[in-house]
Amino acid sequence: MSATGQIFIEALDLYAYHGHFAEEGRLGQRFSMDLVLDCDLRTSSVSDDLSDTVDYGEVVALVTRTFSARRFKLLEAAARALADAILAQYPPVTRVSVTLRKPSPPIPGRMESVGIKLDFQREA
Repeated sequence: MSATGQIFIEALDLYAYHGHFAEEGRLGQRFSMDLVLDCDLRTSSVSDDLSDTVDYGEVVALVTRTFSARRFKLLEAAARALADAILAQYPPVTRVSVTLRKPSPPIPGRMESVGIKLDFQREA
């Protein structure tokens, strides 16, 4: 049987100091993100052993460290840094989808959030 799978982390909320405007760097704001990691889950689906899969708890810790390590002006750059860190740390992951949202963007108008979604694939 051929099977792949996805590990997903939805609505991870982190507070950080990212953004183009000086106020965003000074005051900070809340960000929300979704991550989808494509990987082969066949072995862990049979073994029922955490060591045979990608530990999403460790992924959350890595993402939190990476997202807080430096200030990003653009969500696109932050998404790339997150994907690069995941792909470097977890060889079984072949593709990463990152959705980043600013729930309270510093722009006029009423909206739930603004954001971006980018997909990154491991280079062959």
